[in-house]
Amino acid sequence: MDCKTATLVYQTENHLEKIREIFPEAWKFLEEQSFAYVQAKKDNFDSAVKDLVGETKFKFRMVHRDDKDQLTKDLSELLGDITSRLLLEKHFSELVGQKVFFSTICCSSHLTADHELTLEEVLPIQRAAVKLQ
Repeated sequence: MDCKTATLVYQTENHLEKIREIFPEAWKFLEEQSFAYVQAKKDNFDSAVKDLVGETKFKFRMVHRDDKDQLTKDLSELLGDITSRLLLEKHFSELVGQKVFFSTICCSSHLTADHELTLEEVLPIQRAAVKLQ
């Protein structure tokens, strides 16, 4: 998150509301992805990645994003900033009633998981995703 935006977000009392105000499309996307993850909604890219990766001991859902659009850039800013990522994970976990963890992966794709993934867990997902590109 750039300094100007971070100042706007963290100089207010309600950080989440300011994030929602500044990044409405990203907020909506994360909300949709949280519910889609919990409800195990099908996604073609996610299915293709899971076919390549095979069975895992953890739950994840991955959706492909265009690496050139503004939403992808906003998601990268929000999830790349540890404070906003933690705030968003906490909020959306409470909203959907279970823990969700957000990441960007591959070529700016979005990954939702049931825990913070280790390198050993995420590397096969990364390799499958780039293979599909």
